[in-house]
Amino acid sequence: MGKGMSLIEFFLENKQIQLWDEHLSLKQRELLLGLSGSAKSLAIASSVKNQNKILVMTSTYGEAERLVNDLISILGTDMVYPFLVDDSPMVEFLVSSQEKIFSRIEALRFLRDKSQKGILVCNMAASRLFLPDPQVFDDSMLKLEIGQECEQNELKNQLNSLGYKKVTQVQSQGEFSLRGDILDIFETSQISPYRIEFFSDEIDGIREFDAETQLSKESRSEIFIYPASDILLSIEDYNRGQQFLEHEIDKTISPTLKSYLEEVFSCVKEQVLHTDIRKFLSVLYKKQWTLLDYLQQVPLIFDDFQKIMNQYDVFDKETASYFTEDLHNSKAVSSLQYFADVESQFKKYLPASFFSNFQKGLGNLKFDHLYQFNQYPMQEFFNQFSFLKEEIERYKKLKYTIVLQSSSDNELKNCQVF
Repeated sequence: MGKGMSLIEFFLENKQIQLWDEHLSLKQRELLLGLSGSAKSLAIASSVKNQNKILVMTSTYGEAERLVNDLISILGTDMVYPFLVDDSPMVEFLVSSQEKIFSRIEALRFLRDKSQKGILVCNMAASRLFLPDPQVFDDSMLKLEIGQECEQNELKNQLNSLGYKKVTQVQSQGEFSLRGDILDIFETSQISPYRIEFFSDEIDGIREFDAETQLSKESRSEIFIYPASDILLSIEDYNRGQQFLEHEIDKTISPTLKSYLEEVFSCVKEQVLHTDIRKFLSVLYKKQWTLLDYLQQVPLIFDDFQKIMNQYDVFDKETASYFTEDLHNSKAVSSLQYFADVESQFKKYLPASFFSNFQKGLGNLKFDHLYQFNQYPMQEFFNQFSFLKEEIERYKKLKYTIVLQSSSDNELKNCQVF
């Protein structure tokens, strides 16, 4: 390892990693066997040296979080984008946090922005979430600038359609308030809200301000407002939803189900997002768009395909159980689909790389290239440097290159003294 060489540069000296990197963007399917832990994270991190964007899919939420943390420690926060959905379908529908939704929106923006470079990490469940038409998402950004003519009521409706919530006083991201000729917006990617002053229907001033003290900060000539929700419905979507719900209301016999559907219908008619609206996206959207439709031929890495497909089956069973319970409780109709079925897309998508410990269990997938790695985990020494020294000497005799990492400068100095 040369002086001044980064860990990724050192890792890229491996011939098999070089070959994989060369083939990564080609419309091919590649299999990498034997990598795990930090070595696998380094391999994934090294892929962005020559690629603009990479998407990595793991089996579970926990696996995705661990990979995100590993990649952030190697690449930094500016190059890692988590797109996560709870492994339990019921939890995702009932208690999905705003923070998680904002993170997903940022990840989608990253995928669609050709100028950005980095890695998006998702779990299997996230790949099955219904999303807006990618073109609708691309067109959803709202630009506001001084001197722009903008009817306030129309702007309020636009903010509502982007998922912003109207409040008395903005405190958190995703909120807006309108008082006379002043519009306050807390954009989802900003740490301070904006205050927009109107003169009639013309934007007269734009400033950042402190949400707690209300004191003005920096002035702006223009700002960009991005969605505050990963559910974006057009007028056509709402009309489609009304027709569907009217049909279901007319044919239903159960008073409880009829009341529930009428409640949802009222929100759809008013173009307001009902708390259960995510359950109806399969009939509201014209097509079943998912994360895979946002990729634009971005290389996709499956982090252990066998585990992903096992989790896929578990998720299907939990979704079916939850759906059956909703049907029993008159909270659903049989023609709904809660999550997309993307299994066939997994197997057809190119370019794709598969990380696995074993080749067995990959079904009928055919691979253009196979890379076999031998990796040996070291035992933990708990600051017993004499034992660590013996282990290092053993690997040196076998002519291995040894890399020692430390979590702090003090630990690094101790290693150097030793």
